Amino acid sequence: MSRVGRCIDNSPLEGWQGLIKEIREVLYPNVATFEEMKKAYKNIIDYYHHHDPQERFEGKTTAQVRADARANPKQGTYYPIKQAKKYLDFWKNIANKKKQTA
Repeated sequence: MSRVGRCIDNSPLEGWQGLIKEIREVLYPNVATFEEMKKAYKNIIDYYHHHDPQERFEGKTTAQVRADARANPKQGTYYPIKQAKKYLDFWKNIANKKKQTA
């Protein structure tokens, strides 16, 4: 876990949650009830996994990548995660602070 006020460990899930909310606004803009919302999010997650090709996965969906990994666990394809500048800067700042206190 990161320190208080430095919740970078939450960012992957919060980024995904933001993406799901954006998709909901496009596909289901007029949700009126809780039941409609539950159904909308179930459909959105299915859409994300099975019908939304990802650039970082070379045009495959997340379900296709998972199926490939399960079929070939020893020779799965590697999809590197692009490092965000704000995280690189954060850790660089931490390293500099450690040098100053040492």
